[in-house]
Amino acid sequence: MAQEEYDALAKGPLAEDRDPLSVELVTAEPVPDAVISDRVRAALPGADFSVEAAFDETADRYHFVDFPDIDPQGQERAVFEFGRALRHATDVAEANPVMPDSLYGAHHVAGLNEALFSLCETPRDNSLPFGWHHPRIDSIGAWRHTRGEGVTVAVIDTGYSDHAELRGVRTQQGEINLVEGGSNAADRFSTGLLRNPGHGTLVMSVVASRGTADPSGGTSGPGAVTGTAPAAKIMPVRAIRSVVDLNQRRIGKAIDHAVANGADVIAMALGGPTRVASTEAALRRAAQAGVVIVCAAGNCWPNVVFPAAYAAMGICTAVAALQPDLRPWKKSGRGSQVTFSAFGEQVWGAAKNAPDDPVTGVRASQGTTLATSMTAGVAALWVARHGGRAALKQKADARGSTVQAMWVRCAVAGMTPPAEWGGARDLGAGLLNARAALDAALPAASEAPEAPDLEAVSTLNVLQMHLAGTSEAAVPGHVTPEMADYAPEMIWLSYRAGARARMLESDAETPMQPDDPSEGLAALLAQDPALRSALGQ
Repeated sequence: MAQEEYDALAKGPLAEDRDPLSVELVTAEPVPDAVISDRVRAALPGADFSVEAAFDETADRYHFVDFPDIDPQGQERAVFEFGRALRHATDVAEANPVMPDSLYGAHHVAGLNEALFSLCETPRDNSLPFGWHHPRIDSIGAWRHTRGEGVTVAVIDTGYSDHAELRGVRTQQGEINLVEGGSNAADRFSTGLLRNPGHGTLVMSVVASRGTADPSGGTSGPGAVTGTAPAAKIMPVRAIRSVVDLNQRRIGKAIDHAVANGADVIAMALGGPTRVASTEAALRRAAQAGVVIVCAAGNCWPNVVFPAAYAAMGICTAVAALQPDLRPWKKSGRGSQVTFSAFGEQVWGAAKNAPDDPVTGVRASQGTTLATSMTAGVAALWVARHGGRAALKQKADARGSTVQAMWVRCAVAGMTPPAEWGGARDLGAGLLNARAALDAALPAASEAPEAPDLEAVSTLNVLQMHLAGTSEAAVPGHVTPEMADYAPEMIWLSYRAGARARMLESDAETPMQPDDPSEGLAALLAQDPALRSALGQ
C-alpha cells in the first residue's frame, strides 16, 4: 500500500531553487520523528525520503516527509493519490501534500508571455506623493499617541537587503534564515516565474521606514518612504524564496520562532493554496501568546489564500487591497475571511530586486503586500499604545480572550464599507484607520471574543470554511465525512478554479488547462453537481 502510488510519480534531480515534494503527516497524538520514519520506511522500502518534525523532533503531531527527487509540479493528481495512500499506510490522521506553486507554475501556464503581468498586477502610477496614504488612514493622528517605540514586528518573508530605507529598522534579535539555514536572513534574490526578489525589503520599509509625513502626503526623514510605525523594530525571518512559490512547511516554525524571540506583531505578506495544519497550529499558539498576526488576502487568484484564510477562526487578520480611490484593487483576494481592507495600489516602498540594484531605490508598488505591511505597522502602533505585548496579554487573559481578538475589535470599531465598494461584502468591515484603532477602547470582557482552542481543526473542516468563503454559499453543507481523505485535493481544485478565472481576466491567448480530479474524487463529485461546479469541474 502506497508503493504503487509512489512508483507512479515522476522522479529526477530538481533545480537548486526548487522545493521538492513534502507531505505533512498529522497524528492524533505527538510521536517522535523516528516513529514516522519507521512507518514510512515500512510502507516505502527503498524510497529516498527524510522526516522532520514541524516543531519538536522528540514528540510532535506534525511531521513533514520530504522526497528530494520528486517535483510536485505537473503531477498534482498523482501527488494527492500518493498522499492518501501514504496516510493509510502510515496510520496517521491526515496527509496534506504541500504544493509550492501549482496554480501558475510553468507546467500549468500556456501562452502567457507578457500577459503574466496582468495576473497579479495593474499598471503602475508614480504620480502620488511618497506618503499619500498616511493622511488617508490618519497615521499622522495615530502618531500623536506613539510611533511604535519598543515594539518588534517579525516580517516572515524573503529576508532583508542593504537598503537606505531600512537603516535603523532591523534588529538582529531573533533574525533567522529557515531556507538556507543560519542566522543571516539576507534576501538571496531568487528569480523566475512569479518570483518576488526583494519582497521582504519592500514589506519592512512600508512597516517601519524612519521619517514622518504631513497632511498633503509629503514625507521627510532619512529616506523617501515613511512606514506606518516609524519607530518600531523589524525582526527579519527568511522563510520563503518567493511569496508565490513558497513552501509552507517553514511557516509554522517561523511563527513559533518569532513568538519565542519577542515579536509583538507578525506580518506575513505571503500566501498559497495549500492547507498546512502545522501553520494553523502555530497561529493558534501565537494568538494564545499575545501576538497580533497580519496576513495578506492574496493577489494572483480571487480567493483568500492561506494563511490569511485562517482569519475566519479568529487567529489572524486578513487584509484585502484597495485602490487610492477606495474602489477594490482588481487583483485582490476577496472573501468572507477578509477582516478589513487597506490601500494596496500605488503605495511607495523600498525597491531592490537584485544584489547590484541601488540602495536608495523606491517604487510605487501594488498588492495586498502593501495593505498588509501598512496594517502591520498600525498594529505595532496599537500594541505600543496599550503598553506592549505582555500588558495586553494580561488584559486579554482577564477577559478570556486574546490580544489578536482585541486588536481586531479595536481596528474595526466604527468601520463602514465605503460607497465605492458598491455593496460588496467580501472586503471586510471597511477601510483601515490608524487613529480610530488607537482611540478605540479595549473591549470589555462581555464583548471580547473567546480565545480559540490550541489544537488545529481537521482539513475537512478547513475545506468547509474555505467553501463558505467563496461565492458558493450553499456548498459547504454538501461536504460529508467520507470526503475527509479528499479534502486537500478539493481545496487545491477550488483554488485552481479561481486561478483559471483570474487567467480569463488577463490578456493570455491560451487559457489554463482544466484539471481532472483523481478517480475516487471524481466518483464522489459525480453525485453532487453543485459541489463539482464549486470545484471548477
